[in-house]
Amino acid sequence: MHIACLDTESTSTGISNEILELSILNEQGALIHNQLYKPKKVHKWHYAERVHGITPEMVADKPYFVKHIPKVQKIFDKSEMILGFAVDNDIRVLEKYGFQNLPEKAMDVRDLYWAVFHEEKDFDYYHVPRLVICAEECGYVWRDGSAHSAAADAEATLFCFNYLIKKFVEKYNLFELQDKPHLSTEEINIVWDYLRKLLREERHNKAVEKAKGMLYLVDTPQGYAIYARKRPLTEEDQERFKEKNRKVISVVELADSQKGYEDLLARFAPKMIGGENYYKAFYQLDDQDIELFKNYTNEFIDEAYLEEQN
Repeated sequence: MHIACLDTESTSTGISNEILELSILNEQGALIHNQLYKPKKVHKWHYAERVHGITPEMVADKPYFVKHIPKVQKIFDKSEMILGFAVDNDIRVLEKYGFQNLPEKAMDVRDLYWAVFHEEKDFDYYHVPRLVICAEECGYVWRDGSAHSAAADAEATLFCFNYLIKKFVEKYNLFELQDKPHLSTEEINIVWDYLRKLLREERHNKAVEKAKGMLYLVDTPQGYAIYARKRPLTEEDQERFKEKNRKVISVVELADSQKGYEDLLARFAPKMIGGENYYKAFYQLDDQDIELFKNYTNEFIDEAYLEEQN
């Protein structure tokens, strides 16, 4: 399989983010592109400089990245897979220069590390360690002072990929590993498909948990109020309610608390009697309204997950 393992260093200045360095290795580990660049619009990048060490003086006589876009595009066109660590960050900055269809080819080695080690090391999808830590866990030895240069990070990323992909095959028992240095294109695609499946399920599970919550119907001196919370009221919360003469009338646990909150506020809107705004309003509710609140339920629909499934 033709692979482009890349890393970028940039000015990291929000919407004006520009590439300062791009390094690309092929599947054999050969450095096929390695260049510093002078940004066109950004002249200082103090925070990013502390991370990667690239100063304005170092790139003052370097070419603009736009001059090398055709060359880099040819590398991506030839590649069947684009590797990176937190590769979505690299893709975002490349897309600003007009590169397209990169996400479809991208495998994030960070995701591969998560899939292999998250149970053993007890971290979730959103808290994978930095490349330096992951590489060391995979047995990579950094050359002194090399971490955070694009070439060194790309090299470490490719090392991790070759180490982790075999660990992945063993962990999920995908097929028999042969005694050879690299997997075939067919075998890599089997891993890739299975990793995508795991990621879809993990993102879905996280979305389901994030959507859950509770709605409180509270009787206050100003009228009824609705509060949305992710967790039950604490003892301190309850004490504050008592001090302000507020009484919890009902609590409903919902699969999609935000949707439920907005739905009930819309239903009770004609009975709004005051408050700061739509979300901090008071309502004059009758027994039928209160019963509606008590019996309210809903389901969470993960649109992104359904789209990926299809």
